[in-house]
Amino acid sequence: MTFQLVGITPDVLSAVQWAVVPDLFAAGLSYLYVRQAASEQVRQRLTDDALKPFQHRLLVPFPMVAGTVGQHWKEADRMAALPTEQAFSTSVHALTDWPLLAGRVELVYYSPVFASISKPGYGPVQSIDAVARQIAHIRQQTDKLPLLIGLGGVQTNTIRRVQDAGFDGAAVLGTLWQDPDPVAVVQELFKKLT
Repeated sequence: MTFQLVGITPDVLSAVQWAVVPDLFAAGLSYLYVRQAASEQVRQRLTDDALKPFQHRLLVPFPMVAGTVGQHWKEADRMAALPTEQAFSTSVHALTDWPLLAGRVELVYYSPVFASISKPGYGPVQSIDAVARQIAHIRQQTDKLPLLIGLGGVQTNTIRRVQDAGFDGAAVLGTLWQDPDPVAVVQELFKKLT
């Protein structure tokens, strides 16, 4: 299976950043989770002609639905009330929650893997080596798991460690949007993978 690279938007995405989204997909980005709050402007952007070929690779927070984009259940929302319909993705902060989501979602984000770039002071509670051992143990115990995506502090110098730890992909936010050339960032991240 191909290692997945998921982009996550900041709370506000500028017009210049929206314009580069099709180029991010062309560079190999697997999915883009659009975290922006539901608004008419965001709905229009999601259905823009330039993004139509990529709508199936766009994820939005539940309950905002526009076109054929996927739904993301925030962990707090999922914990408050189990979704009655299947979401595409969700997030966890304990790997023991990952197997419980089998058959319910396609992607599970686990964070933080490393110290966050976009949330200063937010970092992992265990080493990447300990996480790798836990991932291997869960994979031995459970079949048909959702794809596990490492999130938090993923950069060009750490993405290979995420892959080696047994994650199915990595998600990037700060690394992607704090650089003046996000397309070059995606290309560089893929160069670091096996």
